[in-house]
Amino acid sequence: MRVLIAETNQQVARERAEQLCMDGHQAAVALTAHAAGLRLADLPDVLVLCELDSPVQTITVLRALRAGEIPRSDSRVPVLLVGADGDDDATRFYRAGADITLPKASSPLLTAAAVDALGRRTCGGQRPRVVRAGRLRVDCDARTADVAGQTVELTRLEFDLLQTLVAQPGKAFTRAEITREVWGYDPDAAPRSRTVDSTAHRLRKKLDEAGAEAAFHNVRGIGWRLVT
Repeated sequence: MRVLIAETNQQVARERAEQLCMDGHQAAVALTAHAAGLRLADLPDVLVLCELDSPVQTITVLRALRAGEIPRSDSRVPVLLVGADGDDDATRFYRAGADITLPKASSPLLTAAAVDALGRRTCGGQRPRVVRAGRLRVDCDARTADVAGQTVELTRLEFDLLQTLVAQPGKAFTRAEITREVWGYDPDAAPRSRTVDSTAHRLRKKLDEAGAEAAFHNVRGIGWRLVT
């Protein structure tokens, strides 16, 4: 499994990562809350969320993740929270969305065992890595798209937009939602721009030219959606 470790203490993070790698996992490390948000866009299979400067910041990241407020992340990713040193802490973390909690002093070996248990528990409900919409096929791991085997060449932003839409087929995404999910900033705090529209139009043109059966639709007065 691909595991993201969010831990401010670099030595502790390295020790946990080494143990996970020894157990056959791929481990990445984020040393700050900001770095964790960026790394979550890589769609890890499990998040090991430890103390990020303070318990308040840790629970803030967890709540933002579960609320879908971290751009291009999967709010459903299983979370192992390391830092619950008592019943009160564990209760707060569980209510915020943690799947398993462990005390802060848990060893790398125990943490790795908990990751294995979490992976076994959730393996049946993980998000699909390859999504199909008619003749359109989107591989979220490889970041590729093709229509009936014909590759559709997309820019990074075009693919990020497509991946956002394909995650919830049929949902009409507003311009504000796309701005937040794909570009990663608050639409209310930024000047109005045609960038979202132009990116959406380029993506739709490429999909249409490849023969994607008009899978990408503009919803007048709202935004865009992908239909299956």
